Amino acid sequence: MSQQQCACPKCDCSVDSQAIEKNGQKFCSESCAIGHEDGSTGCGHNCNCGK
Repeated sequence: MSQQQCACPKCDCSVDSQAIEKNGQKFCSESCAIGHEDGSTGCGHNCNCGK
């Protein structure tokens, strides 16, 4: 099985079986799944994808 990337456009994190699935896409965190609408600057994985 190949490693999949988080569907958040700026995120470099990979996703696994623990991924959050939304609209058929996989995300590494809830912040990414909601498009950082909560004002978060990252996903909690040492990544600044929400900026």
